[in-house]
Amino acid sequence: MSPSNPFGPGTGRPTGGPANHGPGYPGASPRQAPPASYGPPAGGVNPFGPTSSVPVGGPAPAPTPAPPSPSGSLEPVGPPIGLLIAAAVLAVLGIAAGAVFWASPLSIAGWALAGPIAIGVLALFTSRDTARRSAAIYLRPDWLPLAYAMTMIVIAAGVVVGSVSFAMWIGHR
Repeated sequence: MSPSNPFGPGTGRPTGGPANHGPGYPGASPRQAPPASYGPPAGGVNPFGPTSSVPVGGPAPAPTPAPPSPSGSLEPVGPPIGLLIAAAVLAVLGIAAGAVFWASPLSIAGWALAGPIAIGVLALFTSRDTARRSAAIYLRPDWLPLAYAMTMIVIAAGVVVGSVSFAMWIGHR
């Protein structure tokens, strides 16, 4: 093993250059054609250049301006508090309807107010609040998580009162 080649005996040629195996080596010949040039075709026409004809399908429609996004302005935004209040009020009305119409078929209205309707409004609040959080300046009051939790508790109480009231009516029939 020679000190200049750590992999074993060499071929007797200097290292660092391409090997010239001659015409008997498959895939290599002493004379190869030069590589093709990468330019415009021989006619001089650039296939990527501008054209004078109208593209297929007619002219392109005029671009429409994008609607303003809440994240583009620097005006501070906050959560949609009105929707949170509406969900809480619907839940309280559901509790009241379940208590007033206790053990009657109208108690199902209390369950519907406090259940699917109030939960739908709360879901709308969450959706719009999530969209507003992408604004550049989002101001969330410190009391919002507590108000959200209290609204959830009132909704759960309204669902229980309405469903138990309706169950009492079904049980007494």
